[in-house]
Order: sequence, then structure tokens, then C-alpha cells
Amino acid sequence: MEGEKSKNPLEGISGEVLKHVHQLNEPVPIELQAQYFRLSAEMRKRGIQLSDKEVEEAELFLFDPLLSDDIKKMTLLRLAITGNITVFRIIERYLESAPESIRPWALMAQLEARIGILNDLIDEKQVVITSGLGGHDGKMRFMAFLHTDKLQNFERYQEELLEKELLYRIGKAEGEIERLEMHNNYLLLTFLVPINYELRHFFTSIITECNQYGNFLATTFIITNTQLLTPQAADAALKKYAEENSLPTTY
Repeated sequence: MEGEKSKNPLEGISGEVLKHVHQLNEPVPIELQAQYFRLSAEMRKRGIQLSDKEVEEAELFLFDPLLSDDIKKMTLLRLAITGNITVFRIIERYLESAPESIRPWALMAQLEARIGILNDLIDEKQVVITSGLGGHDGKMRFMAFLHTDKLQNFERYQEELLEKELLYRIGKAEGEIERLEMHNNYLLLTFLVPINYELRHFFTSIITECNQYGNFLATTFIITNTQLLTPQAADAALKKYAEENSLPTTY
């Protein structure tokens, strides 16, 4: 299991620069993002731009329930590259009812269309941040996994202490907690902090503070902004920790 090892490359960036930083609002797998950007770059090299009539036809394609996801994905790409207010509104409206199978792709198209519009309107370079979990309002989304040191169940006061400490620290960082799942001997946390916030020692200090009241938390943990952490992933991490520390796998 891992702790915080790398410095956030956006630490220290000014608020003025951050105004031109954009990211996805929802989690989208990194692999899908890479596929989208690769196809988008290929289309741009071919100089694809839709005429007004072609935009109207593309809109009909998007909302046609008989057309395949693959056709709609290519349609979204063509619209996003065209990048004007009309296509942005079309994509925005499509997202209101997009099926889960294509929603992540539509989110990518929405982001690309937004950047295209801003590049035309503002004489400042726009920056896109790609992370698997996304974010919003200048904040980046992370997930964290913490657990007890001997894989023993939490006591009630320990759960309350940990929850209060997380609320205090993340609030102090001008972040927000989206989801806190407390399980028998571990927790999964989904939270947001400002894009340029330093996270290197954030959870280390939280663990140190909580362990003043009983040394109940392990000093190893996982924090990521690239993928969702699930209970299944947590169970696998606990099993590995138990094997490495000769502990019974009772959880």
C-alpha cells in the first residue's frame, strides 16, 4: 500500500493561472480519456469542421435511439472539434439523458468544446488537467483508503475522532467531503481540495493526530486521483497488508 510520495505539480500556481485550468466534473477512466484525445488529435489533423447544416444532422444522429454508441461517439468528437456555442449546447443537452455507456465520452466532448469556445473568446491559453476522478470549481477529486493497524474493528470513539479530524482538516484546506464510507476496520473517502493544494503530508498528519488517542490507525494508506477505490479493492489491500504483517485476515 502507498502513502503520499510525489509533489503535486500544480502546487504554488497562482489563482490567476488557475482561472484557465479545466477538468472533467465526473470520474472518467484514464484509458478512455487517452483514447478520446488520440482520436480527437487525428481528426484535427484532418481539419474536420462541421458546417451549420452538418451540425443539425449531427444533432439528429445523437438523439436517434436506433444508432449505435460508436456512431454517436464519432458524432460527439466531430461536434466537439467544431467547438462553438451551438455544438456546446447540443452536447450539454445530450448529457441530460445520455446512457451510462456513452456518458463519459460525452463529458470529454463537452470539455473539449468548452476549451474551443474559450480559446476563441479569451487571449489566454487554456489548460486541461486529466485525472481519472475529475473535479469541479477549481478543486480536484481524490479517493483515500485508511485502515486500522492490526485490522481490528474500529471502536465507536475512533470512528467519531477520525471523522471529525477529516472534516476539520479538509474544511481548513477549503475542500469538501463528498462521501465517507466507514467499514469495520477501514474507511473509503471521496473528497475535493483546491487543485494547487499540497497533499504530500496531509494524511500522515491526520494519522499522527488520531494515533495520539490509542495508536489505532496504520501508517500506510492509499490516496489516488486516477481511479475509483471500491470495497473489493480495499479487501485486496487489506489481504496484502495482513500477509506482509503476519496478521489474520479477519475483516
